[in-house]
Amino acid sequence: MRPGNEAAVLAHNTAFSGALMVLARLISRVMDLLTMLILARLLSPSDFGLVTIAMTVILILEAALEMPLSQALVRLPEIKESYYHTAFTLGLLRGVLLCSAVYIIAVPFASFYKHRELVPLIEFLSLAPAARGLLNPRLAQFAKDLNFKYEFMFELIGKLAAFIAGIVTVFLTHSYWSIAVCTVAAPLVIAAQSYALFPFRPRLTLVDWRIFVDFLGWISLSQIVLAINWQSDQLLLGKLMRPAQLGLFSLANNVTNIPLSSLFSPLLRPLLSAFSMLREDRTRLQNSFQSAASAVIAIGLPLLVGQSIVAAPMVRLLLGQKWLGAIPAVSLLSLSLIPLLFGMLLTPLSMALGETRAMVWRNVLQMCVKLPLVIVGALKYGFMGVIAARIISETITAVYCMVIIRRLSGLSVARQLVSCWRSVAAVAFMAVILETFTSYFDWGIAPPWVAAQLGASVTLGAAAYTSCLFLLWRIEGRPQGLETLALRMLARLRQRLVRTAGIVTPSA
Repeated sequence: MRPGNEAAVLAHNTAFSGALMVLARLISRVMDLLTMLILARLLSPSDFGLVTIAMTVILILEAALEMPLSQALVRLPEIKESYYHTAFTLGLLRGVLLCSAVYIIAVPFASFYKHRELVPLIEFLSLAPAARGLLNPRLAQFAKDLNFKYEFMFELIGKLAAFIAGIVTVFLTHSYWSIAVCTVAAPLVIAAQSYALFPFRPRLTLVDWRIFVDFLGWISLSQIVLAINWQSDQLLLGKLMRPAQLGLFSLANNVTNIPLSSLFSPLLRPLLSAFSMLREDRTRLQNSFQSAASAVIAIGLPLLVGQSIVAAPMVRLLLGQKWLGAIPAVSLLSLSLIPLLFGMLLTPLSMALGETRAMVWRNVLQMCVKLPLVIVGALKYGFMGVIAARIISETITAVYCMVIIRRLSGLSVARQLVSCWRSVAAVAFMAVILETFTSYFDWGIAPPWVAAQLGASVTLGAAAYTSCLFLLWRIEGRPQGLETLALRMLARLRQRLVRTAGIVTPSA
């Protein structure tokens, strides 16, 4: 196959795999959101705050014992049978260590926060990360081949099971246990499916542990630091504030993160596979990275800015009156995520190039900047101080990421920024239009009017952004980018519709 055709096939496979994973994550996150909205209507902020405190220790321990075994296998030129057995054994050991650590610290942790009910809650929640670590290692071969259809299916069935389990539990108990059951059900069902569909009788062995050491060492350290970064504010707020106040902040944090994680988290694995294939060709790697990074900005930036502007009607409609205190947090937390977009793809790039220590130094820098700011901010200004600390630390971290990307790929920081200028300009135009619209049109607080205002704002914002983006694209001479890909997809869709109409019409 010629290099040009090979590149086209790789780009198509990567785009298709990414689209499939995004679709799976979108559907699953919609189910997460629906579950969260139902639970928010039936439970109180205190319930969410209590589960948030419990989940912080679980997430930090999960990160401390993180073993991205599938990613390590994907990078290997060939996956031998013995590698699968070693990967399973490492995952099993991780689960045992994690659950043991949770049981050891559960009582002192609950005593520190003065909530005895945290003990059984923490112990039960530890089943979720343990199940995630026991996923069938044979799925790594499918990821290596950019075939994610089975993960697509597993994700949807797991989320559906979690939704049903959570809703049934909340109607039976009307307690925070419904959130815990929902959290644990999905990974358990996903892991069970992976072995049911692809039978695998693991043999306990560590014979090939050395092939995972270099990769997992830096990744694990990076995950520990990252978890401390993301959970430190909630750990501190959990001690300083009542569970109800923490519940407001936690739900606001979840609401703002759902769209971003739904769209971009699934893309990291296909991009890891694609960058791994291109690591010997510097030029093609640069072009592939820049196209992906520009697409992340073009999609993520209007999403976050728009979400910030329409926070009030969104919270009123989705969560209800008892959650109105979360509106400022939703608005500002959305803006705090913007810098993340500019350095997000350092993760798959550094993993593909075997430079995982870059992720560690990124997270260490972020922790050194964020922790002092979070402590001072939380003690003096509460929620707002924590959000300000996030914005400052994320901005500094994004600049650092772009510098490291320059070292790894050869793309200058200026080139990384210039490639997304159209998106930035179009978002500025969209923000002006939306702010003007929301300032002059207050449709009241009745649910039908709030829904109409939210729908009109989203439609207006999408139209303003898209029209401005395509206008700037045409002015610039129609360069290759997300706009080109979108038009090609629309053209193909139109051709299929015309072809389908041509087939159906004669028979009619």
